[in-house]
Amino acid sequence: MHAIPLTEEPSQSLQSLRQRLSERLGPGIGIACMDVDGDARRLYSEECAAVRVAVPRRQREFAAGRQAARRAMMDIGWPPLAIPTAPDRSPVWPEGLVGSISHNDQACVAVVCPRGQWQAIGIDIEVHRPIETSLWSTICTPREMALLPSQPRPLRGLAVAHLFSAKEAVYKWQYPLTGRMLDFQQVQITLGATMQTFSARIADTDPAAAPAAEVNGHILVDRDHIVSWVLTRAAC
Repeated sequence: MHAIPLTEEPSQSLQSLRQRLSERLGPGIGIACMDVDGDARRLYSEECAAVRVAVPRRQREFAAGRQAARRAMMDIGWPPLAIPTAPDRSPVWPEGLVGSISHNDQACVAVVCPRGQWQAIGIDIEVHRPIETSLWSTICTPREMALLPSQPRPLRGLAVAHLFSAKEAVYKWQYPLTGRMLDFQQVQITLGATMQTFSARIADTDPAAAPAAEVNGHILVDRDHIVSWVLTRAAC
């Protein structure tokens, strides 16, 4: 059974964020940004089981992510298809697509791309605000903690927010390929000089299971959000 058709347009700020992300990601990759307050009536029947007993807020977040993903599909000429949930709660993308969905308490973002051209994609969106000091040692590896004093003191909490977002994007990128449950200490991030790029090294990688021990990613920041992503091409 199909859901109620998509009608609402994202806010102007989210349309602007989507445009900037599209410019950074390049052609052939569908992307959509939406308010996180989705409408569960717009879920497809195959998707409803995942949130049938969830609290209303979780239902709205889940619906917003699925609605964003369908907009992203249409962005690259695909019909808006259902995205069921696997037993591990990860999205089951339509045959021929890879994708990723993320949300914070303000907005959600979804990206999709053709599987034949791209191996995997992981995206994360966070609110653009500093992370409190008490959480730094949980998120940061010892090496990352040692580098924080090189940042001006007022910017250190924001630098940790960048690290957090990058690690979340790395996790979402690698999980469909490996099934590995990584924690923050297993992902070592090195931010670029302008914090618009990063490299990530996955610790204790099993070469037989993981796609790569090191991968590069990108970060985009606007007034409200930090968005990080990792995208790798399919093998020729």
